Amino acid sequence: MEWLTKSTRADRPFGSWADDLADAFVQLEPCKVSDAPFYGAISKADLAPIHISRVTAAPHSVLRQRAHIARGAGNFYFLNLQLGGLSRSVQRGHEQICGPGDLAVIDTTEPFEIMNLRDFELLCFAVPRDLLANRFADHPRLNLSATETGRALARTLAGYADLCIREEADLPVPALGGHLLDLLSHADKFVADKPSAHARASVQLSVMLDHVDRHFTDPRFNASNLARKFGCSLRYVHKLFSSTGRSVGEHVNDRRILASARYLLDPDFRRMTIAEIAYAVGFSDISYFNRLFKRCNGLSPRDFRNRQSSRT
Repeated sequence: MEWLTKSTRADRPFGSWADDLADAFVQLEPCKVSDAPFYGAISKADLAPIHISRVTAAPHSVLRQRAHIARGAGNFYFLNLQLGGLSRSVQRGHEQICGPGDLAVIDTTEPFEIMNLRDFELLCFAVPRDLLANRFADHPRLNLSATETGRALARTLAGYADLCIREEADLPVPALGGHLLDLLSHADKFVADKPSAHARASVQLSVMLDHVDRHFTDPRFNASNLARKFGCSLRYVHKLFSSTGRSVGEHVNDRRILASARYLLDPDFRRMTIAEIAYAVGFSDISYFNRLFKRCNGLSPRDFRNRQSSRT
């Protein structure tokens, strides 16, 4: 089963996404966290007694409210394996952040919010609550990425899921469902008591990148802001970002250029001047913005806008 949504109307920013989520999972309310056009895709496989879904989508959050729960269906644990992006989940007053390779445990019988501030991909294993031990409710985040055995489990789960979701696969589905349930039932045993230094650095970098995504339009934003925000040295910030192959400034400028391109493409912002767009995304030097935009896109901002307009 598959669902695909792209937003095409301003009055329906999520298209049919709320209905798609209800069909694939339980009733949820999508909420905007970005001005970017929305898209979302779900591929689902039923492996009684569990269901597996792959979700790929643009930034947004989903809410599970008491009104949704009161309407009935949805007595599951969602075990969400993050494949890409950064997920922030809140349930029972606890906030958890999961990077790639981590497993978030969500109880559908209680309200929750799941937020992804960047494009993301995840696998959702929907398991009836009576098939998992109660201890899972006490571990909303299983940081599998912190141990070698945990990373191996994450790779195994992702591999199984890929086999099951592909339509052309001729597989003993019930048997695979049982194997996956056995693996998921012991997932908490693969988690380190203390994350390794590498795992901690990966999470810190993910959180900083998330902060960049939310504050890049501030023209004063730089590596020093990150150091102050997270209580670490400027040298440590540069060390974390060196693992990405780009500096803090390059990440910030990348987000600004991407945001400016969206302004230039959107007919609703046609009346904004190039300078106004540059200021809106965080640039204070228009000449620098023009040079950087052309370097990244091969065209000046004005030519980029005119070319796109001529195609519509």
